[in-house]
Amino acid sequence: MYKTIRLILTASVMMLSNLVHAQSVPPLMGASQFAGPYLGFKVGVNSSNASGVISKASHTTVFPGFTAGYNFDVNRFVVGAEAFADLHHGSTTCKDGGIDAKFGMPFNQVLPYVRIGFTGDDPDTRFHWGLGVEYKFARHISAVGEWTTDTSNHDGTKRTNNSFTIGLQYHFN
Repeated sequence: MYKTIRLILTASVMMLSNLVHAQSVPPLMGASQFAGPYLGFKVGVNSSNASGVISKASHTTVFPGFTAGYNFDVNRFVVGAEAFADLHHGSTTCKDGGIDAKFGMPFNQVLPYVRIGFTGDDPDTRFHWGLGVEYKFARHISAVGEWTTDTSNHDGTKRTNNSFTIGLQYHFN
C-alpha cells in the first residue's frame, strides 16, 4: 500500500516539475486550449467509510479511472460535461461512474475548475462534486489533479467517499 502511495506522490512531483520546464502552447484562434473533446486516464487514492447498519472503518484504496468529456468556451470561461468511471473496488461504495458539469476559467495553460454532478452504482445514485486543476503541457495533452467527494445515506448506512486523483487527458482539438 505504501509503495503505491509513494508511486502516486512521485508521479505527482514529476508532473508538477514539468510545469517549470514546459514549453508554451500557442492558443487556437479565438478559443481556449481546453475547448473540444477529450479522453483521459487517471490513478487515485480513495478514502471511504461507512457507519450505521453496515459499518466499515475509514480506509484507503488505490484505483484506476477513465474520463471522457467535451468543453465549450463561454466568454472567458470553460464549461463542459464529463463522464467518468472510478474503479475503486475496495471503497464502501464499490466502483462508481457518473456525469459531471465542469466550470472553470483558464489562465493561459492552466484551468482551475469546479465540478458538480451525480455518481452511482452501489448502493445508490448521489450528488458528487470536487475541485481540480488542469495543466496543458503539450498541444493535445494535459495533466490533471483533482479532489472529489460524495456521501450516501441509504438503507440505514451513511457512506463517505473522498478521492484524490492525478491523470492525463488527450485533447482532440
